[in-house]
Amino acid sequence: MIQSFIESMLFYCMITLPIYVLLRFLWMRKRPTHKWREIMMLLFFCFSISIFSQTILPAYWIENGRIVFQIEQSLFLRHNFTPFRTISLYIAQLNGPLAEIAFYNLAGNIVLFIPFGFFIPLLWHKMRSMWKMLFMALAIPLFIESCQLFIGRSTDIDDVLLNTIAIIIGYILYDLAQILRKKVVTIGESLLK
Repeated sequence: MIQSFIESMLFYCMITLPIYVLLRFLWMRKRPTHKWREIMMLLFFCFSISIFSQTILPAYWIENGRIVFQIEQSLFLRHNFTPFRTISLYIAQLNGPLAEIAFYNLAGNIVLFIPFGFFIPLLWHKMRSMWKMLFMALAIPLFIESCQLFIGRSTDIDDVLLNTIAIIIGYILYDLAQILRKKVVTIGESLLK
């Protein structure tokens, strides 16, 4: 399950990476570049492509040498607009026969979205306020779940809640990293005196 997820994410990154590098090169051609920022931008791009490839792109398969996308609604898809319904079902299953699926869904919806909360304020100075990050923490999952309504995937308000919490955790980790960095710089400066 995890292996196919990682292989799929790597596939989309490998396809889009040359396009990103070319466009980024053309955009930055006459602008000053900072090596570490460009590395972080590249990592953020790969992360974003990985997440969006697993959440926004419709399911597909290859049939008779052609790629077939599943866009129509499946009989088994369900939409949940009641907060905490899916979360409570997964928590109840953590000791049941579907424990692995429940764990991966709960943990995945949190762990996979933490980097958004870290990368966004790191890369864009204007996004470093708590209010702007709260807005982004809601906007990104709402965008993803809204898209899923139209592409043959299930939509769940609990995914929005878990993803929002994850992005806020990422922002808190970013803030803690900045505090730690300032303390290290201060200690380093005092040792040099």
